[in-house]
Amino acid sequence: MEWQPTPYTAPLLVAALASFSFAVYAVRNRARKETPLVRSFVAVTVASGVWSLAYAAQLSAATLEATLLWNRLVWVGIAALAVAWPAFVFAYVGWMSWLRPRRFVLLCLVPAAAVGGVLALGADPLFYTSPSLDGANGYLVTEYLPTPALIGFMTYSYAVNLFTFGVLGYAALVRDGVFRRQAVLLLAAGLAPMTVGVVGVAGFLGPVFVDLTPVTFAATSGLLGWVVFRHRLLDLSPVARDAVFSNLSDGVVVVDADGRVVDLNQPARRLFPSAAVGRDVETAFEDVPAVADLASSTGTASGKRSDRGAGPEPDGDLRVTLNGDSAPRFLTVAAHSIATAGIGYESGSETAGGTVLLFRDVTERETLQRRYRALIEKSPNVIAVCGTDGLLRYVSPSIERLLGHSPAAIEGRPVIDLVHPDDQREAQRAFEQAFETDEQQSLDHRIAHADGNWRRFETTVERLFKDTEEVVITATDVTESRRYEQRLQVLNRVLRHDLKNDTNVIGGYADLLRDHIDDEGGEYLDVIDRKVETLTHLSDQAREIDVALHSDGARAEIDLSALVARLCDSLASSFPEATVTVSTPDAAVVCADELLESAVRNVLENAVVHNDADQPIVEAAVDPDDGGYRIAVADNGPGIPPVERSVFSETRETALEHASGLGLWLVHWIVTESGGDLEIHTREPTGTLITMWLPTPDGDAAEGEEEESEEGEEASESADPEGPEGAVAGAETETKADDGPRSDRDPAAGGVPSADRDPAP
Repeated sequence: MEWQPTPYTAPLLVAALASFSFAVYAVRNRARKETPLVRSFVAVTVASGVWSLAYAAQLSAATLEATLLWNRLVWVGIAALAVAWPAFVFAYVGWMSWLRPRRFVLLCLVPAAAVGGVLALGADPLFYTSPSLDGANGYLVTEYLPTPALIGFMTYSYAVNLFTFGVLGYAALVRDGVFRRQAVLLLAAGLAPMTVGVVGVAGFLGPVFVDLTPVTFAATSGLLGWVVFRHRLLDLSPVARDAVFSNLSDGVVVVDADGRVVDLNQPARRLFPSAAVGRDVETAFEDVPAVADLASSTGTASGKRSDRGAGPEPDGDLRVTLNGDSAPRFLTVAAHSIATAGIGYESGSETAGGTVLLFRDVTERETLQRRYRALIEKSPNVIAVCGTDGLLRYVSPSIERLLGHSPAAIEGRPVIDLVHPDDQREAQRAFEQAFETDEQQSLDHRIAHADGNWRRFETTVERLFKDTEEVVITATDVTESRRYEQRLQVLNRVLRHDLKNDTNVIGGYADLLRDHIDDEGGEYLDVIDRKVETLTHLSDQAREIDVALHSDGARAEIDLSALVARLCDSLASSFPEATVTVSTPDAAVVCADELLESAVRNVLENAVVHNDADQPIVEAAVDPDDGGYRIAVADNGPGIPPVERSVFSETRETALEHASGLGLWLVHWIVTESGGDLEIHTREPTGTLITMWLPTPDGDAAEGEEEESEEGEEASESADPEGPEGAVAGAETETKADDGPRSDRDPAAGGVPSADRDPAP
């Protein structure tokens, strides 16, 4: 085979040698990191080398047959590069969907058809018409007329290349730092050969029929080497950078070994507006100089810190506060040194590459921690944490205010160290059961004060978390409240005892005086007797209230029909001058406090005792109402003054507003403890209507009783009572008179005027 020298042979051989060298480097040194980017890079370099080497042989061949033979191998390189280059660009920017089999086949379709046609038919006649050798330039060059197939393939190749150039250009615009430089150099390495080739075909550079595209590979191989070795094309993946670095919610700043910011993501820009690529760390973090010091110390000591792996431990993170326009922000800063592996075949050496600063916004966590810390420290209770070893691990500062001990002096001591000796066994048992049962334990015990006295505490012990071996102890000082309660109980017993004894003495002497005074003085003795009776009744009520307030609130099933009927019979026997009527169903079982009888008796007795009418009238009824039963007691007395009714609605007493007796207070407390409602209404022209609603055990009243109540209500419409006498008459016949004590309708109807029905709390 005859050969000829050309001015393009040497550059083409250099380009081929450089391309194959890059391929060998990638295969030998990057086999452990087999990725689509590496595979496509090898394909680009091999295709470029084949094209350059084959074209060098084509230009050096001196016969037409040899030229066309080498031209077939040229087309193999061209077709391979037409697939490898876009695949490389897509892998570089992360468009992996184009590398899936179905789309990759479409990418290979036109190049595969071209190389298949050339190998089967030859470039002549597929792409060339009337090829011939021309030596006008001092060496033989193949001249030809292009076919439509050649024009179509070139159009396809240029379109694909322009598209890939646009992709690389966009990547260069949106990326920062080393990845922007990578994209720019790759764009130049791809754009230069195509530009030179187009200029050569147009006749502006070199012979028209000499393709300068592979010749340019000799120059662009230098750019490719710069990207591979200087900017670590095959080591740093921009896809990983986009997926992790840019989309990371934490702020990330990369600082090089010279203390300059070389990259940062968007969260970091928002945190530090003064930080920008190219600025030194002192300027970038002028508001937080501690961060600049951390970056500088980490960068200079990277060799010493390289054994820290993923970075500093959480406890070693720097904490900084950014004082913005609104609320301050709290950040943790972790510094990670970058060790750059040696370049080339000797990968054992390492040099300092800079520092990565990771900023984590912990404002919400820090705010919650401060809030909870403030709640604990300002709590009126003593809050402590204890481990399974029985030693206190934390004690709130309130212990110094309540017990006079400093937290530091108590922490580390046994939990029962300050407990009264008589209460230690119970405290130890509660502590152990909190671990064993995971249930809250309560105890009442005494704790030693620093002054030597004992304070009474109500304490709860429960596991801090289910998966921890710690319990939280909450102790409430009840010393003063217990002392106050004890004094009240003593005062109550003494007053009731002395009051009853003195009233008995007064009553006895009053009886003795009746034999020594005339008839005119008898009425004064009657006043004394009434007051003695009132005081005696007041003492009995005080005893009942004391029992009610200190009872365990046990409830029982009580038949209101039997209870109200029995109390009304007793009332009629005790006050024969009063007219007492009662209306009850056959049975009306409710679930109420065991002291309910005292409440009903007080209401009935008040209706007579405080009645100033010539003939006291009391009407009592029990009716089903809204899942329970309602007791209604009506009288024709003077009524309860508004001031006393307001005391119950306000649930408090003042020096100017107070209830004159204890009876209504007793009724109010018992009904409320029973889960019921108490209502007080004024009747016209005189009188009071008191209703007490109580729930049934199952919450439902008998339907038959409700229907019976409705029938009775219809019968009551025919009654026309006038005054208290008419009311009594109606109650005695149907017990459903319009102004009678019906509870299953509005008390304002039928003679009972409209009244506020807000239940007394």
